[in-house]
Amino acid sequence: MDLAENCLQGQTLEFELNGYETRSELLQALQDGKIDLIFHANQNPYFAETNGFALSDTLLTLNMAAITAKDSFDENKENIVAVEKDDFALKAYLSYNYPQWKVVEYETSDAAVKAMQKGEADCIVSNSGTVSDYLKNNKLHSVFLTKEADVPFAIQQEEPVLLSILNKTLTSMPTTQFSGAVVSYNASSRKVTAKDFIQDNLLAVSLIVGISIFVVLCIILDSLKKSKRAEEKSKKSAEQALKLNQELEEKQQELQNALVEAQSANKAKTSFLNNMSHDIRTPINGIIGMLTILEKSGSDAERAKDCMNKIYESSKLLLSLINDVLDMAKLESDTVVFGDESINLDQVCQEITESLSFQAEEKGLHVIGEHDDYSGIYVWSNAVHLKKILMNLFTNGMKYNKVNGSIYMSMRTIERSEDHMTCEFKIKDNGIGMSEEFIKNELFTPFVQADNSPRSDYNGTGLGMPIVKQLVEKMGGTITVESKLGEGSCFTVVLPFEIDTNARPEEKEDFNADISGVRILLVEDNELNAEIAEFMLTENGAKVETVKNGLEAVQHFEACESGTYDVILMDVMMPVMDGLTATKTIRSLERQDAKTIPIIAMTANAFREDAEKCMEAGMNAHLAKPLDDEKIKQTISEELRRSNACHE
Repeated sequence: MDLAENCLQGQTLEFELNGYETRSELLQALQDGKIDLIFHANQNPYFAETNGFALSDTLLTLNMAAITAKDSFDENKENIVAVEKDDFALKAYLSYNYPQWKVVEYETSDAAVKAMQKGEADCIVSNSGTVSDYLKNNKLHSVFLTKEADVPFAIQQEEPVLLSILNKTLTSMPTTQFSGAVVSYNASSRKVTAKDFIQDNLLAVSLIVGISIFVVLCIILDSLKKSKRAEEKSKKSAEQALKLNQELEEKQQELQNALVEAQSANKAKTSFLNNMSHDIRTPINGIIGMLTILEKSGSDAERAKDCMNKIYESSKLLLSLINDVLDMAKLESDTVVFGDESINLDQVCQEITESLSFQAEEKGLHVIGEHDDYSGIYVWSNAVHLKKILMNLFTNGMKYNKVNGSIYMSMRTIERSEDHMTCEFKIKDNGIGMSEEFIKNELFTPFVQADNSPRSDYNGTGLGMPIVKQLVEKMGGTITVESKLGEGSCFTVVLPFEIDTNARPEEKEDFNADISGVRILLVEDNELNAEIAEFMLTENGAKVETVKNGLEAVQHFEACESGTYDVILMDVMMPVMDGLTATKTIRSLERQDAKTIPIIAMTANAFREDAEKCMEAGMNAHLAKPLDDEKIKQTISEELRRSNACHE
């Protein structure tokens, strides 16, 4: 802070330091506006957005270590880590860097340590500066992690000016002075531990210990000559010395094993990054390449159409990759919201069949489906998560099938009472199949595919099956797999449901989604996104007026006459004023159309909980980016129809 106060030319920054008893009080103080920034947080953009704050550039990087009571520890496995419930910075670091770990919260750090010692958790995580505090207990071991913690400041989202000042401060701060300050701080607060010294000087320590043992033995031999009593003592000392030597050899072996594990982890990390780089670059390269060909194709309409189709397919692959990675991250960090709704299983299966059967038939695959009659039965579940499970299994059957292969789908009731039922979903293919070893050790491991050879054909991220498994388990069900190489695979999912005994079938009215002549206020800060949305809307006959942030939207709406606009399309994350705040402000205006005009969220925040936040703010519907032409027409038409029905 002292260095930062005078690092900007001719300007002085003033920092007032406030202390809080707990980290939760600290975070609440930031959210309530009582303080302007927190030091320190961890670089985790999603965690920051979820908790309502923004992050500065990285200030410093900390080495992190896992403290464990186990004989061996592999950071790439699905470890259970004990964390103090109040430590939001550490939880942010873990969810960002180790999404496959399961985080178990405890009221205090001491409780987390005790849980690890009892075997309830595989480890706790600490920065390298405090590792020595835990190693005083010789039953604990430390394993330095390959992923460092990048430490920034945390700032309120509504403070872009302060964020800019802090980032400029970090850029302007003299690197040598800052590094010297950090070194001085670490040196004053922590001394080198015995373990640190041994790790850094293993050969010298071994030599010193060996000489020490030799000297001890010489003293013991000299004592033997003096008395029988001394002989007994020396014998005991010799045994202790031997034991010490054995322990030293064991420690040396442990250090060697740790080195091998670190090298293995580094290799796995490199392999993962290479695969991800390939998977992301493949569709991006396709998009850029097709744009180049399209630019040079001139008046060749067929070639241009082929390029556009390939750009569209590559875009879908890239979106699928991003969605899978985000889904996996939320499942691993246990932040997925599993809210129930009344759904009809017949309708869910019909939507999946209609969506995927055509794609399968295009690939030359035969689709066979059969299921019990669920036409009048409604259950409490989550349609999005159920569809995700079945669609991932179905698309897996398409990806790894053979020419002229087949996919069999079935759904049947295996148990039912008055208000509960258990259903079995079975998806079977006669494709390439999997080995028993792959099913047992790798099928449900993130970023692993049955064919790990260099890929000329993109087959996805290897996240589909881990996502399916976690969703099934979180919905209280089970998944089993039967497969043979060259003969195909059969996935069986069993899920329990609570029957909605009060449900009444909805009578859906068919209507034509027509938005020609509809007057729309479009609120979008990104110029490219605004251009795309405006093109889609005007191509369908709508009249569009665009503003760049929530504040402009409020001012524009307030200044216009009642009835000027039929609907508002509102982005959520914008500078000056975000979409949620703008919606609440419009709804609070003292005019009738402010209460009734349909406001539709148009945002890249595509998760269910994001949609719920939009509804709570006063919006009527939620459109996820990238925008779909038919979806946007359908949504606007439905909301206008509802609005008109209410007026009547």
